[in-house]
Amino acid sequence: MSNALLERREELRTVISELKEELSDVNQKIQDVWLGQVRDALRADGKDFGTTKIVSGNKKFKATVRKKVIWDQDKLRNELNSMSPENAQHYGKVVFSVEERKYTAAPPEIKQQLEDCRTVEIGSFSFEEDV
Repeated sequence: MSNALLERREELRTVISELKEELSDVNQKIQDVWLGQVRDALRADGKDFGTTKIVSGNKKFKATVRKKVIWDQDKLRNELNSMSPENAQHYGKVVFSVEERKYTAAPPEIKQQLEDCRTVEIGSFSFEEDV
């Protein structure tokens, strides 16, 4: 029974992987065909991103172009440092972390200092047949 489950899982992983690849290809082709028309419709509404409706052939489509913002970390840090502390705290977000490999290699006194700040949880679980 357990071997059959592992075999079935592997079959499903293969099928899912193939379907994800095919879906990605189809999505890219859809984008290649309609993105230009969708962007034109958005620009006609005075927008670069967002949701719009277009007609293609005899069908009506609803399309969304989402934006992905990437901040230049060095420039952003400099700009936030040049602001008042209140504005920098309001607009900026700072996340502190310690790389696990550095923590593991740290001297005992550093580890002791950081210990109360550290929580370890289960990240993920995997179970594979060892062949």
